[in-house]
Amino acid sequence: MALISKVKTWWENHECNVKNSVDILHVSMSVKPKWLTKKVLVNGNEVEFILDSGAQISCISEVTWMNIGSPKLTGVPCKGRSFTGNEFSMLGSFMASVEVDDSKQVLVTHVTSEKLNLFGLPWIIEVENKLGYPIVTSVKKSEEPIKVLEIEKAQNKISEIVNKLAVQFKKVFEPGLGHCTKMKAHLYMKPGVSPVFVRARPVPIGVKDAIEKELSRLSEIGAIKPIEFANWAAPILAIKKANGKTRVCMDYSTGLNNAIELDRHPLPKPSEIWAEIHGSKVFSQLDLRDAYLQIELDEQSKKVACINTHKGLFEVQRLPFGVKSAPGIFQRLMDKLISGIPGVFAYLDDLIIVSKNIEDHKVQLFEIFDRIEKWGLKIQLEKCNFLKKN
Repeated sequence: MALISKVKTWWENHECNVKNSVDILHVSMSVKPKWLTKKVLVNGNEVEFILDSGAQISCISEVTWMNIGSPKLTGVPCKGRSFTGNEFSMLGSFMASVEVDDSKQVLVTHVTSEKLNLFGLPWIIEVENKLGYPIVTSVKKSEEPIKVLEIEKAQNKISEIVNKLAVQFKKVFEPGLGHCTKMKAHLYMKPGVSPVFVRARPVPIGVKDAIEKELSRLSEIGAIKPIEFANWAAPILAIKKANGKTRVCMDYSTGLNNAIELDRHPLPKPSEIWAEIHGSKVFSQLDLRDAYLQIELDEQSKKVACINTHKGLFEVQRLPFGVKSAPGIFQRLMDKLISGIPGVFAYLDDLIIVSKNIEDHKVQLFEIFDRIEKWGLKIQLEKCNFLKKN
């Protein structure tokens, strides 16, 4: 999961009410900095936008709206207000086909009387969620000449750094499940709860093979182990992932989640992450392999986190995704992991490293990789992005 995509939750909780007024939170500029602009296809028409992660909506000017064919608008006209206090008219909205790099999506587009095409936070979230990297940092100065030799030199530098990481931190890249050396996860039970044992659910024939393969994989890597008896047991669900693979999810909503206390360790505020990331020049993103499963459950917690399947009972050895305390437990680990390393941010299983230049970035990468290795964790190389430049 891309870290930037997590701000979607923040956006959904702070979505503006456009029925009466809208706070655009943009700065009107007569001269637009080139690094803030991006050419985008809207309904097949090229439109230049100002990118602003502080804007709560995405909008185009009335002139642009007419130039792309005047799509039918919905919603009643209303007034918007910039952060300077100036009011302007909002004429309505429509669903537009928006193409940015390799991303093509249908997104809500507002039309304003302002002479402004604004690529705001809602679009940034959706596009970055699909692309898997920060779109703001992919903006290039279109008028700035690009020298082939400089590009080749930079690419060679990047390859050199990544190769050194692979050699020096070989264990971090190795296949298999990581095993955190710094903590074990404990599930705190509410007082007086009674065990809940749920029967195994019938398995659809179409996913039976996939489920059995995943159960075998989890058993082989030590995430689960077969047992003969359990007081607690939850059924499983088969979820098909975007890559076509099947994930076996433990359905602890059937009893265990009601019996344990919620771990309330705070998740970082996406708005704060945005403020820190914006303006950086070099980015890397690390994805932890089978993230939660890298934390072992303590012995007491293993006894209550059992699962019941058509292949029998299994005792879950590692922190499972379906437990309601898992996000708080894992975020606490991540916060400790990155503590004291500047420019490194964590949101659950995603780590992002940002810096102003490649040399600083190299230092940060080696520092976080050294800590990841010492803590017994592993990353999934194919889902990582290294040294992406503005």
